[in-house]
Amino acid sequence: MQLRHLKTFVAVASDLNLTRAAERIHLAQSSVSEQIQALEADLDAALFDRTGRKLKLTEAGQQLLDHAPDLLVRADEVRTAVAAAANTTAGALTIGGLETLCASYLPPLLAHFGAEHPAMRLQLKSAGSGDLRGGVKSGALDVSFAFGEPPETPELKHEVVAEEELVVALPAGHRLAGRATANADDLHNEPFLVTEQGCVYRQMFETAFAKHGTRPRIAVELGSIAAIQKLVAEGAGCALIPRVAAEASDGRVVTLAWTGDNSSVPVSMIWHGRRGKRPAVRLFLDAARQEFKPGDARPRHAAPSR
Repeated sequence: MQLRHLKTFVAVASDLNLTRAAERIHLAQSSVSEQIQALEADLDAALFDRTGRKLKLTEAGQQLLDHAPDLLVRADEVRTAVAAAANTTAGALTIGGLETLCASYLPPLLAHFGAEHPAMRLQLKSAGSGDLRGGVKSGALDVSFAFGEPPETPELKHEVVAEEELVVALPAGHRLAGRATANADDLHNEPFLVTEQGCVYRQMFETAFAKHGTRPRIAVELGSIAAIQKLVAEGAGCALIPRVAAEASDGRVVTLAWTGDNSSVPVSMIWHGRRGKRPAVRLFLDAARQEFKPGDARPRHAAPSR
């Protein structure tokens, strides 16, 4: 039984959907199917019931899913113990983050950690908040980073490692562009660009204006923060976003510090309580704590913003 097949099985068993599982673990759907079939052949047991429209775990599949996380943790512990005996820090870690965080400040953290532990194999994946929590829970991700504090669950642990300032992003020619700050009264009836309901960026917008009788007019809902940045530059409206998400914008976008309610958003580090005991994960958690400065969402080794 190959460990990579077991990891793929856990991903499919968590989603019960080959397409979603393949996207989450960054494999072709055909490769996922082949690995599951190879695992079933190795164990001489059907792990999924494929007769209906939806995948279902068989009794054998459920038994494997009950034991798989412990097997994977144990395998990593063995690898780490062997590396320690050889006086090296080896193994593999898969780190997840929101697209904005993966593009802006997780790379310096991983680069510094990789330099300190050259035998450690690192992988960085971007996903939405829900998929990040699901990935940590299933074992597809070792640690993830997201805006906001996740819901409390028995399995998952989290720690706020930074606070990111919120800013109002405006087209360069906007009437408020010459100001340094903005609040809810300044933005009454302004057209705003927001992400879809359920997205963490949409929650920032809703929370910021929740206590006000009036709020900006939602002009367009979009599927990504990158699309919002581009439409702001085109003059289609304004947006309330973390400052780190606005730094990639060109000169056609200006930002004002948000001085209304909830002027910042926490950046949380999330890991699985049991798998967090692995030496490699503990090393990474400690490194992340050391890299972040209080009140700053950038690691100590990140390049200064321009």
